Amino acid sequence: MSAPILLCFATGQNLANLIPALQLRPETVWILTTPAMQAQAQVLRKLLERHQISSQIEAFADDDITTLQAESLRIAEKLDGQPVIFNATGGTKQMAFIMADNALQVLGPEVQGVIYADTQHQRIDWLRPAARGSDPMDNLLTLEDILGAQGYRLGEVKSRQPEWIAKVEARSQMTRELGEKVDKLGGLFGALNGLAQKALRDPARPQYHQEFDYAPSQQYADILRQANKYQLLKWDGDIAIEFSGEDAARYFGGGWIEEYLFFKLRGNHPRDFVISAEIIAPDGKTSNEMDALVVHRNRLLAIECKTSRFGRDAGKDADIMYKIDSLAQRAGGLMHKGMLLSARPLDEVSAARAREHGIEVLAGPHLKKLTERLHQWMD
Repeated sequence: MSAPILLCFATGQNLANLIPALQLRPETVWILTTPAMQAQAQVLRKLLERHQISSQIEAFADDDITTLQAESLRIAEKLDGQPVIFNATGGTKQMAFIMADNALQVLGPEVQGVIYADTQHQRIDWLRPAARGSDPMDNLLTLEDILGAQGYRLGEVKSRQPEWIAKVEARSQMTRELGEKVDKLGGLFGALNGLAQKALRDPARPQYHQEFDYAPSQQYADILRQANKYQLLKWDGDIAIEFSGEDAARYFGGGWIEEYLFFKLRGNHPRDFVISAEIIAPDGKTSNEMDALVVHRNRLLAIECKTSRFGRDAGKDADIMYKIDSLAQRAGGLMHKGMLLSARPLDEVSAARAREHGIEVLAGPHLKKLTERLHQWMD
């Protein structure tokens, strides 16, 4: 069912208005906005413009019950008999009830429906006509939609650059082997991560020549020989290595796990995803980086990747959890989830902190369950 006009109240949760508009595809959307919601109304208007849906903003005073009655009647009369569907999700309960009641009284059969967008359960409930029941929400939103609904936008995104994809694909076999052998290579990850950090400590004077404390074991030696094959580093067969450059150092400093995630996501076909993305805040000045952002079925999954050992720096460990939780909430609104991928097991304190923030952790040998967990989240 579609109608020329979709009527809604501006709200702090813009996706509850955007999703029905994208699914019903009205000719235009009337956005009723109280003084407190004017900024959110403008955000929704911009989101609708991205999808070629016209809209107009209508001021709606909310001083008291008498004002709500008068404003609802005014809007109903201004609709002048045009077919309309009213989205009752936004606004206060009083506003939604009075608007629906007056619209039904004034417009009668021209009110083709009253809906409620239940984003938590991913459905559109039809309050009128009641016999229609509910429609499942379509898999509609892109990353730009979800970020835009919160006032955020994407900055630089590595995984959307052809040269980055070509580079990552060229060493895909190496990356997959690191991921599949993660339960056996914890010590090597820690050593290489530490050497990579030392190599890049002074960006103006990188020190790519580094030395292990001890000669690597045979299993680690096989990985180092493969890295040499891909020209990521040179190894003398003993304790000395030399990273081939900044990109190689960053790869062994943790970048490989982001690339491993890239292949897993690409193979699972979510609605949208990015790797190594810059997120620009509503003020246009503040920015943060996230290792991965995934969108599917109108929900956001924010993922951070780590190869360093947890439990050595409690403050740093806490900052990682806070970053995942806060960015996921601010950028994803109500429909968000945070995830941490760690090449090495977490200490008890960090694991407890992750649970406290509702962050799912795949660490050490459990990293192999990544494909399974992505499937479960997407279903």
